[in-house]
Amino acid sequence: METEEKGSRFETVIAILIAIVAVLGAVVAWRSSVMDDGAGDADYAGLRAAVNAEETRAINYVNAYESYGNYVSYWRNNRQAKLLSEEILAADKENSDSLIGQMKISNDLADANRNMFETRFLNRDGSYNVQRQMGEMWADAAKEKDLEYESQFTDAEKLRLKTNQFLLAMMILGLSLVFYSLVESMSGRWKYFLVGLGSVFAIAGIVFAVMIELGKL
Repeated sequence: METEEKGSRFETVIAILIAIVAVLGAVVAWRSSVMDDGAGDADYAGLRAAVNAEETRAINYVNAYESYGNYVSYWRNNRQAKLLSEEILAADKENSDSLIGQMKISNDLADANRNMFETRFLNRDGSYNVQRQMGEMWADAAKEKDLEYESQFTDAEKLRLKTNQFLLAMMILGLSLVFYSLVESMSGRWKYFLVGLGSVFAIAGIVFAVMIELGKL
């Protein structure tokens, strides 16, 4: 009678352990699913940011070099006007009228080109800083849309790694359930050995899962 009571208690303990490990396994599976969904969302966000970045880079390139082209036209016409002014001083009356007309046209063209680029991007030596303009345009675009695709892809990789780690923790907990399930088919010391082995895997799986959740791995 006492032996049967002990056996019944032992079976109850095993049943409780199996239930606990099964619940913990379900929790770990849920966390793995959450991480996998997060990795998918991060990948999508990264792809969207990559498209935004390439689109912004292309638009900025076109706009910046269009401004640079206007600056070059301004510089050429302005330089031509100065050269013509020097020729006018050395020319006679007959040729000076024609040169004055050409100089006026060059000045008008230079003034028109000057309004087609931002003078704040001019360097002290008068050259045009295209890279600075592109940098400012990039910063302005970054305020309106996500351009940081590299960080998104990095987050996706981290979440995917966590997903795989949680799956490994599930496997460890699954081995624990296997050993607990085999207890009923054994007798004598083998029962306790399997319980101990199952408990070792259960504890290892739980500790591993907790460390993953806390980011210790």
